[in-house]
Amino acid sequence: MGSDPQAATRHPMRDWADLSVLVVVWGSSFALTKVAVGEVAPVWVVAWRVLLATAVLIPVLLLSGGALSRRPRDWAGFAWLAFVGTVAPFWLISWGTQYISSSLAGVLMAAVPLVVIFMAAALLRDEPLTVRKGIGFVAGFAGVVMLIGPGALLSFDPGNMQLLGALAVVSASFGYASQAVTVRLMRPMAGLERATGMIIASSAMALPLALVTAPDGYAAERAETLASLALLGIFPTAIAGIVLFPLIASAGAGFTALTNYLVPAFALAVGVSFLGEHFTSTDFAGFAMVLAGITFARPRRRTGGG
Repeated sequence: MGSDPQAATRHPMRDWADLSVLVVVWGSSFALTKVAVGEVAPVWVVAWRVLLATAVLIPVLLLSGGALSRRPRDWAGFAWLAFVGTVAPFWLISWGTQYISSSLAGVLMAAVPLVVIFMAAALLRDEPLTVRKGIGFVAGFAGVVMLIGPGALLSFDPGNMQLLGALAVVSASFGYASQAVTVRLMRPMAGLERATGMIIASSAMALPLALVTAPDGYAAERAETLASLALLGIFPTAIAGIVLFPLIASAGAGFTALTNYLVPAFALAVGVSFLGEHFTSTDFAGFAMVLAGITFARPRRRTGGG
């Protein structure tokens, strides 16, 4: 295959650095969540995560000279994005990770771009469903089924908490996909303003929910639990929110989509290396099918394109 002479210079080092930050902070979030839910109720893991992120993002927004929108319609959008893209998926992942390994949870998140394919086709006129995307979707979700276990799905047992945990994590991908698609239907605005508004709305949802449903589930005594909660709020929630939207503006959605491949792989490496988790050959085969499906479904770009 011939090489594109501009390929090495198309994305500056800043873009690669920002991409690396996203991969590390998002990829490590699953192991941090696994540690946190060992002592803190999942709903409180979500609440602490978004409250800490709010405490970081508001000062950053103000110091950068930005301001929050005063439009009720924008806040309705923030509330929707907060629910589908933060509170609901954070809770599903936190709850599910109680019963499955953090590495499997991270790998199952590779389903997000597969769900985006069909949501985008349904909601966005410029993202039609093609035969290529359909084949990629089928192949990718076959890999998801392999990861969960075809036998467990066929003989569904509501008492199988490992199965329910895996299904909860996969369900979170629908929330992230909904956020990714519907944000394109909203009014354009500065990325930091959107991220801050969304995280404020998330806090307004998550804290009352935690107080009502698990009033005694917030406490943590172990240092590793406290550290995990702090890291979850600061890095994969706040810092990722600061980095993500400028990266999309600078490098484009296609470059940023490399996280779909790298985050699950990093989550797998962290879980195996630091938590002593095991990943079988069947799991690796399922993961490979998911990545193959994502790769096949991506539109081909012509050399020299923008």
